Amino acid sequence: MPSPAYYRSQLLECVTVGYGLMSLTVRKDPIAPKNAFFAINKVLDIAADEKAFFNVGEFYGPDLCNYKLLQSYFDKYRGKREKVIISAKGAFNFKTIKPMGDSKSVSESIEKALSVFGGYVDIFQPARLDIALAKKNGDKLFPRETFDTIASYVDKGKVGGISLSEVNAEQIRAIHKEYGKYLACAEVELSLFCTDIIKNGVLDACNELGLPVVAYSPLGRGMLTGAVKSKTDIPKGDFRLLFKRFQGEAIDHNVSLVEFLENEIIAKRSDKVTLAQIAIAWIRSVGKRYPNTKIIPIPSGSTVEKVSMNFDFIELSDEEVSKIDSFLESFKTAGGRFEMAG
Repeated sequence: MPSPAYYRSQLLECVTVGYGLMSLTVRKDPIAPKNAFFAINKVLDIAADEKAFFNVGEFYGPDLCNYKLLQSYFDKYRGKREKVIISAKGAFNFKTIKPMGDSKSVSESIEKALSVFGGYVDIFQPARLDIALAKKNGDKLFPRETFDTIASYVDKGKVGGISLSEVNAEQIRAIHKEYGKYLACAEVELSLFCTDIIKNGVLDACNELGLPVVAYSPLGRGMLTGAVKSKTDIPKGDFRLLFKRFQGEAIDHNVSLVEFLENEIIAKRSDKVTLAQIAIAWIRSVGKRYPNTKIIPIPSGSTVEKVSMNFDFIELSDEEVSKIDSFLESFKTAGGRFEMAG
């Protein structure tokens, strides 16, 4: 079976296309499999001869529906599995919003992924570190029990590697010191609305250790596509309505970033670029500053048209990057990443 080092090198050197499948199933009306398959096929068409990175989650809908959707795609399109690196996210109770890092829970979570994906999964990712468990066991920064359990599955050839998720720089270095040979990547949020990892040392740590960075929510959960400019643009029952940044004065303020991009970047270009292309291009420009890692954005896209837009990569000029960075220095997103609406 491929080793964690194999996946790490693939992500650093080969993979350029990352795709998040959460939005296909975490919605009031999940995308019909037939339409989801069209979108997935488009992603793999864009990846061409390279592999694509797919992020799926145990709790991205009921009854493992996110896992099952992807596996049903592989069942229908034989041979496509070899073109995909799957990162399965679990060990998390979505109802209580709490990590489940104990050995029993982690094992059960991994077994669920294995039951759907045919007994092997490329990368397993505990969605959050179970700090309560760590403290209970006398660990300071992370729960060793979690990583010992996943590492045992890697050693048995059932899991290819481990992805970190929602970790800070100190945790990354500490985990790497003890489990570095098992690590494949780290998934953290990065977008024009969320630049935390640039400032808090996470990108520095990953660059120092040669650990690939998977950037989730690169399009600001829809705001950086232009599709969401007010609360009324979000469908009823959508999880985004739970968060402050999509409400009232907060969203009005946050839209000012979108307006800046439209007026100062897009309107001054001669090509017909989209907001999504600008947002992804900016993340790719950030990656150029960190030569020992690689940032792989994982936008979603439920239709062929959206996938085509999100993965039609463009380049920003140095002047455009500088202009955007200058704006971001004085812009502060209203509403924290997980700040609930009052």
